Amino acid sequence: AGVGAIVSFFFTTFYDINPYCTWPLAAIIGGLIGSLFYLGIVKPIRKNSGYQDITLTLTFLVLATVFPSLFYIFNFWARYFADAPTRGYNLKRYDFTWLDYPGIALTSTIVCVVLIVGLHYFLTKNKVGLSLRAVSENPDLAATIGVNTFRAHTVSWFISGALAALVGSIMTIYQGVGIAGPDGLIINIMAGAILGGVYNVYGAIIGGLFIVLTQDLLKDIFFIVFGLSIESWIRLLSLIFLWIAMMFFPNGFFGSTGLNVADVRNLINKIKNR
Repeated sequence: AGVGAIVSFFFTTFYDINPYCTWPLAAIIGGLIGSLFYLGIVKPIRKNSGYQDITLTLTFLVLATVFPSLFYIFNFWARYFADAPTRGYNLKRYDFTWLDYPGIALTSTIVCVVLIVGLHYFLTKNKVGLSLRAVSENPDLAATIGVNTFRAHTVSWFISGALAALVGSIMTIYQGVGIAGPDGLIINIMAGAILGGVYNVYGAIIGGLFIVLTQDLLKDIFFIVFGLSIESWIRLLSLIFLWIAMMFFPNGFFGSTGLNVADVRNLINKIKNR
């Protein structure tokens, strides 16, 4: 997300390109970086035996620490050589209005809907998308039936990087992205994805919307009761939602097969027991 924000900020500030036009470029660069992560980090670690998951987790924690330092280097360069205000990578001044609403509200919604429909079609109808699902379920079995697992992994990392960078690029027009700004998204993303179901595209979207809208609603209610002091601990709501998701919906509200009556009954029984 930070990389996508920097790409949009760079081309808009230094080359006077409309930030909306930088979205595809940010997605491509983010996708390429995601693929490089797989080729240079994940694939070599996966080749070796041992604690692969732990090693990967720690490696990406290190990367999460290094990346902000790279952002600081870019900020210094932009300020020193181009006198560019890099605080927040904010490009809101380039936005337009439509019926007194900010244009980003309309365009980001359209992009989100298109991506949801496109991902669903890609993962259910496209040959490459179906191979991604096969590899995610059982890579060894997928390889035995002729699925190119290397291509599937590379494509999946490209998509992940592209989507994350696109989010960062969109946020520059909405409210800007600070150097530590993307870190604030992690808890909400985890809670929404787990709550909706990581194997269900629509479930993840519904889970994300539920988390954000509920937070906003509770924030307004708590503000009436507690006043401005709510701002100091409102972020705890994200952790509470994540805890609830892990406690009651470990496989997601929709899961891999969707929601059924048995799931609802089990949930009610769990709540009663607790």
